[in-house]
Amino acid sequence: MRATGLCAALVCAAISIGCGGGGGSSTPTPPAPTLSYAAPQAYVQDQATSTLAPTTSGTVTSFSVAPALPAGLALNTTTGAISGTPTAGTAPADFTVTATGPGGSANAKIRLAVQPAAKVTRMTVAGTSVAPLVTLDGAALGLTGTVYAKASDKDGVIGSTVAVTASGGSYVLEFSTAGSATAGVHAGQAVVSLCQDAACAAPQATSTLFVNYSVNVLAAGGAWPGNHLTALSPVAGAPEWATFQGNAAHTGYVPVTLDANKFDTRWQITVPSFIYFNGRFNLGTVTTAGGNFYIAGDNAVSARREHDGASVWSYSFGELPYPSTNPPAVSNGVVYVAAGQQSSTYMFGLDASNGTVLFKSRMSSQWEHYLAPTVGPSGVYTNAGTYGGLYAFSTQGTELYFAGAAQQSAWTPAVDANAVYAYTGNSLQVFDPVSGALKMSIADPSFTNYIYEIGGSPVLGGANSVFAAAYANSFLNGGGIGNSLLHFNLQSRTVDWSIRGVYPSTPAYDAGVVYAANNNPLRLEARSEADGSLLWSWTPQASGDTEFVSEVLLTKNTVIISTNTSTYVIDRSAHRTIWSYPASGNLALSPNGILYIVSQAGWSGSTATITAINVQ
Repeated sequence: MRATGLCAALVCAAISIGCGGGGGSSTPTPPAPTLSYAAPQAYVQDQATSTLAPTTSGTVTSFSVAPALPAGLALNTTTGAISGTPTAGTAPADFTVTATGPGGSANAKIRLAVQPAAKVTRMTVAGTSVAPLVTLDGAALGLTGTVYAKASDKDGVIGSTVAVTASGGSYVLEFSTAGSATAGVHAGQAVVSLCQDAACAAPQATSTLFVNYSVNVLAAGGAWPGNHLTALSPVAGAPEWATFQGNAAHTGYVPVTLDANKFDTRWQITVPSFIYFNGRFNLGTVTTAGGNFYIAGDNAVSARREHDGASVWSYSFGELPYPSTNPPAVSNGVVYVAAGQQSSTYMFGLDASNGTVLFKSRMSSQWEHYLAPTVGPSGVYTNAGTYGGLYAFSTQGTELYFAGAAQQSAWTPAVDANAVYAYTGNSLQVFDPVSGALKMSIADPSFTNYIYEIGGSPVLGGANSVFAAAYANSFLNGGGIGNSLLHFNLQSRTVDWSIRGVYPSTPAYDAGVVYAANNNPLRLEARSEADGSLLWSWTPQASGDTEFVSEVLLTKNTVIISTNTSTYVIDRSAHRTIWSYPASGNLALSPNGILYIVSQAGWSGSTATITAINVQ
């Protein structure tokens, strides 16, 4: 059928030129776009970048990039702009950006690098230095072979010498702050050259590290740096600090990793004076449970809030004929404390939430003071007795037994599921935890009983392994008499090694190494459990440091200890101080991330100071 009239005209209009005899042309193809960026680009970790915009021509409808940009940087797929804040350092690398439009696509290669940056926040005692450690990812930064580093700090707070240690695929850089820095906060930036040679003539692929630092140098007796009452939150893996040296084995070990950059002052309070036994032993030890901490003082035991140190309750033993108190332990909602002397000596069980007396079980004693009771799977254990010994109670206060032992003050037994371990100088005795039957006794041939005091506890090591010393003897003749750090081998029933020194306090233990304070020579010692050999040592820095006054506290990566002037945190790998504070005393580490330093100026003071440090 043939189209005529209006229909024919419409058909011709629809095909434009197909009905007549005239010529025509097709729609032209758009030109391909062009694309370029200014290159190379060097960014800095954790520093917002200026927007990097492309130069283009032609029509572009989308942009893409391969491989993915460094973490924190992003490509705008509409404009092609690159922006953001890089979150990790990266070696220089090429990235291909593709611009796509109706006329085709164009590629542009751009070379990007993110220079690493570290943040260092520290406290340090005036006249000492700390050694911040910074770990670099070798693969991400293109670091190879031996890495040398040299720091430059126009303010002179960070020293130029930087030690570098390869660790797997990482490199650990050890810096050092200036011991001559004046009191106050010093903030600045050190620029660190990363090199292939000691002269730094040949740079590494990543050639620069920026260290942004804030170092608060604290003078003894200076102004309190301020309260920082952050919300409490549990530290994964940290148990309650339940008794003397934290746990029933008295290892002083808390299985957590600490970051000294996060340490900060939380609060500081004064409390009634606690016992300073015969001018030697500070019995103001702290225990923790459920967001509270517990401490004895002024013939009472009290509970306070970890959050701010505020009082929760206090129970006084003033009604006893011979009022006295000793440090508390806490377990499963019960505070256990030995109180009183002579015929009015008792083991008290108090409700941890409100101080209500749950039980009051009679004991005997003379005028001694004791360390915190030790709570084990089968009961609660403490030294006491008119002529010395070991009392055992069920956790409800029923007496399990009394076992004879040499008369000594200021000690507490160690406990595990199988036994109770009592070191009283003349020997280590091992008792059944339920019946009190004596399993074995191993003599200490080095002991001389001068003052009827021990001043610490046994420490349980690996299988069949116990450490102990007559710590009180270290104070005699200004340390001139000394004592020995002993290792009891329960399998052979012998003292299989003994190290002579002046060991004033209970050591800490983890993974085959015992960490002990020695006052002569003045150093912290890390010794092999197997044979007592010295693995490494650390010496306190402050000019006034003359002795250690705390037990040793241990975490996965740090050792914490107090001298007579300061508290130091030492890295277990680098063996260098990474944080310090000008207060000293008994130490405890809470599962809410609080380091306690319990101080008293002299044995006759009327008040004591508790300093709480946030560690997370």
